[in-house]
Amino acid sequence: MSYDRSSYLHKWQLERDAQRVRRRLQLGDTDILDLERLADEIPAHVFFPEDLVAGRLAARARVIDWDGFAFVFPGETSLMVLLNPARPPRRRSATLLEEMSHHLRGHEPSRLYRDSVTGLLRRDYNKAQEEEAYDFGSMLLLPKELIQNHVKERRGTADELADLCGCSIDLVEMRIKRCRLWQRHLANGN
Repeated sequence: MSYDRSSYLHKWQLERDAQRVRRRLQLGDTDILDLERLADEIPAHVFFPEDLVAGRLAARARVIDWDGFAFVFPGETSLMVLLNPARPPRRRSATLLEEMSHHLRGHEPSRLYRDSVTGLLRRDYNKAQEEEAYDFGSMLLLPKELIQNHVKERRGTADELADLCGCSIDLVEMRIKRCRLWQRHLANGN
């Protein structure tokens, strides 16, 4: 069954699945997720271009518009993640979380193909998988209990929670809205 972002049942199941992963990491409902610990659990190995190619080629890779990608070697179970070190730390964290989420959800990898018009290599795109990985990652990082606790107990601004979790303010605000606490958040003076 393909993920449907508008389905309450799909969102509820994703929240439950994120809770199971957090419990496997022995995290409480409001504990902050350490991405390195999650990577160790999967296992996922994180690399940068400098780890794989000579300095000049690695430097050229930093200026190309890409965030990262992941793959699993045939017959292996470890996830290999390559990140662009030129991206800001929070962008790299988001990319790592999304790539690990794809893996945890068992998504089919993207396929590379040669565009028949331009002759250039392109990557296919599965919108449902991308939305599911993004939503699942946001639930792992910002579980509803953490958001509820933050908003209801007036524990600070979205900016402060973003700093604490190492993510973007936009992601925190999206989770506040998805937890149906936006009006309360605004009433708190945020």
